[in-house]
Amino acid sequence: MIEGLVAKRYAKALFEVADEKKLLDEVESDLQLVLNVMKETDGFDNFIRHPKVGMDVKKDIVTKAFQNEITEISQNLLYQLIDNHRMEYIKEILFQFVLLANKARKVVDVEAVTAFELNQTDKEAIAQSLNKKFNKSVRLINVIEPSIIGGMVVKIGNRIYDGSLQAQLEMMKKKLI
Repeated sequence: MIEGLVAKRYAKALFEVADEKKLLDEVESDLQLVLNVMKETDGFDNFIRHPKVGMDVKKDIVTKAFQNEITEISQNLLYQLIDNHRMEYIKEILFQFVLLANKARKVVDVEAVTAFELNQTDKEAIAQSLNKKFNKSVRLINVIEPSIIGGMVVKIGNRIYDGSLQAQLEMMKKKLI
């Protein structure tokens, strides 16, 4: 619970600065890059959160790791998180920031889970259809999940529309039993 409150405060402050400087997309990309590096670089996450490693050392590593890769706003956020021992909240901060940024941009993130990767034409057709339905610009993210067999599961916020073949087979199975 505290994670959400802390993340919302940082995300709101970050959003206000990024929006004022018209850098919403860049800051979102920066935070995604930081998360990816933390996830993919062995030991980076443990190092950056370790209480016995000095803050100056952590800041120096962050500076070197992301030099010329992230905006000054994002770098300052990382320094602030290091100073306040809050780096463990970076994932939730990104999530909250994206919610605020999408609301300002009038964009909705939609996850389309399919058994196979959608081609560009299908992605555009789905996005266009959802644009009309929600009267917002849709940012479609295609997630491949072979277990759904066919069809599609669409996730929009906390709503799920399950049109997968797997779900249809499960319903048929329940009716037959």
